[in-house]
Order: sequence, then C-alpha cells, then structure tokens
Amino acid sequence: MSQSTRLITASYILSFVAANAPQKLRTETIAKWVKVHPARVRSLASQLVKADILKSWRGAHGGLTLARPASEITLREVYDAVQESSLIAEKIDNPFSGMEDHCKVYEVFTRLFAMLEANMRLDLGAITADQLFVAFDRPVEDVAAG
Repeated sequence: MSQSTRLITASYILSFVAANAPQKLRTETIAKWVKVHPARVRSLASQLVKADILKSWRGAHGGLTLARPASEITLREVYDAVQESSLIAEKIDNPFSGMEDHCKVYEVFTRLFAMLEANMRLDLGAITADQLFVAFDRPVEDVAAG
C-alpha cells in the first residue's frame, strides 16, 4: 500500500518559505531545497495559496511568500488544504457484511480510525508553522549564490 507524502511535503515547503520570509521564493528554488520535482511544488503550493496559507506573486520578481504570519498557520490548515485522504490509510474490508450481529471487527476498527483521525486533527491544530523552522540569516538564494 502506498502512503501519501502530501502533508509532509507541504509542511517542508511551508517551513522553507517561512524560514525565508519575507523573501519571495520561486518554485524551482523551493524544489531544489526540498528535493522534490518543481511540478509537485507547484501543485501543492497552489493548494496552499487557495487555502490562504501562501501568497503567490507573478512576474519577474514573483514567487511564494506566507499569506499570514507563521504563528497563525496551523498544520491542520495544511492538512485540510493538501491531504486527499485520511492519514490513517488502512483499508477496512468487511468479509462478514450482513453478519454484524456476530462479527464486530469492522465496526470496532471503523470507530477506532475515526477517533484517531479526530485526535490527530486536534493535535495538528495545536502546531503552528513557526514551530517548523529557524529563520535563515541571509535569504537562501543569496546563500546558494555565495
């Protein structure tokens, strides 16, 4: 079973943009530092822009910046913006459909996964983007050039 890396990758993107704030960063620069394909950065960044987490600037001096202070952005917002399915990715089949009076496995695990998801969302809501990074002294593009 493949596992989604969307939340983790989006969190790396967010932390890198935040660490370089208020500098505008090109997706190619972010992709190089986060070590993912620029198309993946663009895809996730567009979802973060729609969620008012990042702001996109067009043109020669364009790039991505934070839409709000990092202390006001939670990982739950990032999760809601980019995650297409639950992080609890275990697929539950019910081979005893119609026999729920005798087999409670499906019911127990469905309830358990829903509780885990709810608790995880609460925990993600308590983590803000400013906890994900330490700001760079110099803008990253200057560091890469020098």
